[in-house]
Amino acid sequence: MAVIVMVSAKCSPGVSASLAALAYAWPRRVLLADCDPAGGDLAAGWLGHWLFDNRLDTGRGVLSFATDTRHASVGEAALLAPHVQQVPVAPHARLLAGLSGPAQHTSVGDGGWRRVAQALGDASATGGWDVLIDVGRHSPATPRPLFAIADRVLVGVRPVPRQVVATRPLLPVLSSRVEPGTLAMAAVASSTVGARDVRRALGLPVAVELPHDARTAAVFADGDRAGEPLSRAPLVVAARSAAAHLQTTLNLRPPPAPLDAAPARADVPTPKEMLR
Repeated sequence: MAVIVMVSAKCSPGVSASLAALAYAWPRRVLLADCDPAGGDLAAGWLGHWLFDNRLDTGRGVLSFATDTRHASVGEAALLAPHVQQVPVAPHARLLAGLSGPAQHTSVGDGGWRRVAQALGDASATGGWDVLIDVGRHSPATPRPLFAIADRVLVGVRPVPRQVVATRPLLPVLSSRVEPGTLAMAAVASSTVGARDVRRALGLPVAVELPHDARTAAVFADGDRAGEPLSRAPLVVAARSAAAHLQTTLNLRPPPAPLDAAPARADVPTPKEMLR
């Protein structure tokens, strides 16, 4: 199954909200991993309502996994089970919650990030999960092992000059860390013309185009409407199309089970159910 990493330059193009939209619209089961070393926004942002309703626990995620596996030689998908949680508004999705802040990055350490990458790669290779990974803004702390497992690395950028200029020096850095043909753009809050401008300015294909839709973006960024958008909102429609395209083109094997075979309940399953 596919592993997709999304990253940005120094600006804030909406990587976390874009990945939340893709996970919500994904056509089959998907594991969303919040791996920003500066601190994750997905639980507190998109799913904040459920966090304060005690349906999600930020104590279960990257840090708890790294801590519990500190004596493990490798990271395996089975070891992720106690640390992932069902997304209440998207029963087909699971969340590996992120760090609470940059201080916890030191606690995870290089070995912890390596085990996180190995476990996520194993969940894709043997567990039948598509995996979406948010690494936030690129920095010296960005975990390199996550790029090594990626089938596609998407650089999030808005089609405005300051973001294009900020993104240019990042591209050769990423190109040196990923396989040829892996790198592409995600044009966020864009238009067809804007995406074309980004493609021309940066010289990379645009694999994802998400429109400017402030009302729906607030759902995925700040948890409006308890994190559940209108099904026909422009951002949701575009995310559904982009997710279907990515899932189809990156997965050479047929999916193991149709989405409608998954349980439709929104309650949080037991850890053993998590990564079946």
